[in-house]
Amino acid sequence: MEIKTLPKKPTENKFYADNARAFIQAKRDELGGAKPFYKLIYGREPMGNESITLNNQVNRGNYSAEFVGLMVDKLNLDSVSLGEFYKGKL
Repeated sequence: MEIKTLPKKPTENKFYADNARAFIQAKRDELGGAKPFYKLIYGREPMGNESITLNNQVNRGNYSAEFVGLMVDKLNLDSVSLGEFYKGKL
């Protein structure tokens, strides 16, 4: 029997992060892109490269609980389940 060790960075279940990214990317696109998305999330116009930085986080990141909570709050996702968010089931 093969003994598995806990990986330093989980990679076997990447699809959860992929689905979360696709969900937030779709919301960003519904809002009209990176700048309107930034304004909705942070309540002000982006300065300098802030919208690009947020856009990169949306496109690449494994989201922290803090970021997910911010998205739930600002995008009114209270009725979206974790399954819908991470498994891509809407």
